[in-house]
Amino acid sequence: MYKVCEKVNIFIPGRIGLIGELSDWASEYKFENQDITVGRVITSKIDKGIFATVCKSETLKFHMEEYSFECGMNEDELDSEAKSGSFYSYFCGTALHMLRKYNVGGIYVDVLYNTLPIQKGLASSAAICSLFVKAFNELYDLNLSENELMDDAYYGERLALSSCGRLDQIVLKKESSLFKMIFYEDCVSITPINVKKELNLVVVNLMAKKDTKKILSSLRNCYPFAKNPKQKRLQEMLGDQNYQLVEEMHQALSEGDIEKVGELFTESQLLMDQAAIPICSEYKAPVLHSVIEDEYIKKLSYGARGMGSGGDGSMQILAKDKKAQQLILKYVTEKLNMEAFCCNIKPAHKIKKAIIPVAGFATRLYPVSRALKKAFLPIYDQGVLKPLILKLVEDLDEAGIEEICLVINKEDQAEYDKIFKDTLPKKYYQKLDQKNLEYDFNLLRIGAKIKYVIQDDTLGFGHAVYLCKDFVKDDPALMILGDTYYKSNTDISCIKQVIAYYDEIEKNIIGIHEIDEDMLDRYGVLTGVWTDSNKKLMTVQELVEKPSLEYASKNLKLDKKYYGNFGIWAIKNDVFTSLEEIILNKNVSSTNEYEFVDALARILDKSDIKALKIDGTSYDVGNLASYQETLLSTIDSDKLD
Repeated sequence: MYKVCEKVNIFIPGRIGLIGELSDWASEYKFENQDITVGRVITSKIDKGIFATVCKSETLKFHMEEYSFECGMNEDELDSEAKSGSFYSYFCGTALHMLRKYNVGGIYVDVLYNTLPIQKGLASSAAICSLFVKAFNELYDLNLSENELMDDAYYGERLALSSCGRLDQIVLKKESSLFKMIFYEDCVSITPINVKKELNLVVVNLMAKKDTKKILSSLRNCYPFAKNPKQKRLQEMLGDQNYQLVEEMHQALSEGDIEKVGELFTESQLLMDQAAIPICSEYKAPVLHSVIEDEYIKKLSYGARGMGSGGDGSMQILAKDKKAQQLILKYVTEKLNMEAFCCNIKPAHKIKKAIIPVAGFATRLYPVSRALKKAFLPIYDQGVLKPLILKLVEDLDEAGIEEICLVINKEDQAEYDKIFKDTLPKKYYQKLDQKNLEYDFNLLRIGAKIKYVIQDDTLGFGHAVYLCKDFVKDDPALMILGDTYYKSNTDISCIKQVIAYYDEIEKNIIGIHEIDEDMLDRYGVLTGVWTDSNKKLMTVQELVEKPSLEYASKNLKLDKKYYGNFGIWAIKNDVFTSLEEIILNKNVSSTNEYEFVDALARILDKSDIKALKIDGTSYDVGNLASYQETLLSTIDSDKLD
């Protein structure tokens, strides 16, 4: 009997191909025909996906809404089901591969949320196979690399007699970037693409009939050698023509030329029509082409194309902006009666990690702090009452941060798990409407990004940051405060303002704002030299934690004003080196703590530290007056009656 083990949460995203689908499996025929061009694809993970809890089991068990399945964890039963062609064949094929290769035992996969439309060009079958591979890896401590996981998911799906290529397993990459994939027979090269401008897509389920088996059979009949001019044209379309389209799109994405991306959508669809319709009548796709030619949609978009294997399955529309995206979504769902959702591919940034220290005790909020951490204080955000920490991690996620480290007290972990890690008891889960179910899925998706560092002894802000050294490694990191609400005066969040500036300069950055004289004892105060005419960018020359009025008036005034920490920093490895020196030498402050500001001040002579005047306001919720101001500010912004 298997010992009952703790459940593990796993999130697997779907993926969307922007261009080049089908060229991955076409390139596999290069083994037999060296004249076939290598496959090239541009693809991205999306925030739709599968969230499941998994644990060890004596058998292979699966549950997802109306789907329930169980079979023995042995070769005969798994092989039989893998070849059956049923919905369950995918994970039986994957389990069979993992059993043969690693001699694993059984698992139970309980899918709580699935937001991926099944068989609609979003790699739902690959996501299922990837989910099982990741579950086996974590439950049986296989310690597989990303490339090994991707290979195992691929071979598992092929055991299910799937015609998949090597594109779909990109969902197992940790990075959320857009990728260019190049397929050399059975080898894959993966290159992240630094997108300069956000893509606003609408993905549409055309709600029409499509014979995928007929499509794939017709396409594969053209390989490895073309038997007539029609088949030769199909090979050229998936070969040299696709190669050119992918390279042009890579350049357009890198330059932020979204209109060109839309033109390439249209061109790729035209080439597919010309080459594939003579091969298979399914490519006539009357529903797909009626939507592509819809005048209302054309007015709001830069281009559109079919997805996946093609035909009347699903499509993607590149909206001109977010407003147009919402109008297209409304039109498609309400006027055309089709299922659709928005998908936004965000620009890639150089900062992918963030730190939030939240281990401190809220002395100024005593006695409420006996029961409630500052980070759990409720704030009002876009019509939703939520704990502050949730708002902070949502903002980080929206800004493209991929890993978030919370510095917490050990005794508080269960409370953070309740928000970000634990699934709701079924009696509560069943009471949620569809909107809140989607919100709960998204909350758990973000929770998969969160890691904890325990601060047993509260030795100051600097000490809390230093504990994240192993989390950060050699990467740059964003740091924000767990007791501060950030409100931007523009459409660009305060967090994004700092991230964008780091992309430009790749130096330590201190977010700053103007402060009054009577607030000097609450901030790290700095001065320096403005480096732009708008007086937003500064080279820091001196930085002092909570200076006296006398010292600040003589040494820290700039243009007769004082500037203090806003509460957002971008930091590099030299900051951690400085913190380590402070801690090893026990250079504590007057309050017997290790100060983060001291670490920055120590490297001013050696490091070019910059400051960014942030266009926004930061509210310290750690005191009653500021917390009240925060609530009033957020409620007013939403015009709550």
